[in-house]
Amino acid sequence: MDRRRFLGTSLLAGLAARSFAATKEDSFDFAYLTDIHVQPELGAPEGFRQCLRAVNRLPTPADFVLTGGDLIFDALDVGMDRIREQWKVFDECSKELALPVHHAIGNHDVVGWSAKSPVKPTDQDYGKKLFAERFGLARTYRSFDHKGWHFIILDSIGQNRETLEYEGWIDDAQLAWLKQDLAATGRATPIVMVTHIPFYTTWHQVLKGPDHHLDGKAIVRNLHTFRKLFDDYNVQLVLSGHGHVVERIEIGKVTYVQGGAVSGMWWKGPVFGKPEGFGTVNCRRDGTWSWKYRDYGWKARK
Repeated sequence: MDRRRFLGTSLLAGLAARSFAATKEDSFDFAYLTDIHVQPELGAPEGFRQCLRAVNRLPTPADFVLTGGDLIFDALDVGMDRIREQWKVFDECSKELALPVHHAIGNHDVVGWSAKSPVKPTDQDYGKKLFAERFGLARTYRSFDHKGWHFIILDSIGQNRETLEYEGWIDDAQLAWLKQDLAATGRATPIVMVTHIPFYTTWHQVLKGPDHHLDGKAIVRNLHTFRKLFDDYNVQLVLSGHGHVVERIEIGKVTYVQGGAVSGMWWKGPVFGKPEGFGTVNCRRDGTWSWKYRDYGWKARK
């Protein structure tokens, strides 16, 4: 090969390599795991480990993991010994994961917010304190940036003042923080939000009829007071859990995805035919994204 052809070939190879590198840099994936509901029974520890191994072996490696809450089976209705046992199982299983993880809080991760709970409001671990301390959090909502995208992890678990039970609610302090966070992010940056309790869902009406009324335990009850905030910013995707179903709702420029459940029907099998699974999201520099729900192959124990 003469020198001119060699230089030309080398130049093309260099351009191709840079183009490939730019393509790789222009996008990233993350995994979304929600409603894990770890418990010692029904093979849940083995199932959770199997899910985490599937995350570790994704064809396109994920940069990190987001969870959508309900990490343990339940802290609402049981005593502290049972709650600590579940967290111990969760911690042991989580050692399997080879990626950074950002946790959202779910209603079942909150201690004692139920009329059936033996844990009283005077108990030192009552409420969200235990969850926050376990993960080293100053508060149960926060945000971070990653490769040109902004991620907001909300705490959508409020407490009804009359019944002392949980309900879907974003409190005033969090709303004030959210407004400041969005303003600091700016109008152009693409945004992903995570909320355990969904902002919108249709599954209750699908199952019970179109006129079925949703209570505060099914959706974020005060969404109407702040949803219009999204109109001024580049909110692309709102991920939720809670209902254990896979659901996609598009309203305006925002897509609302309920991400199924790692535990399926609380480790008793699929939910309405949808297998136990998790989601992956590919985010691109141009602000577009794609979502996929993945079956990790778990078979419920009998």
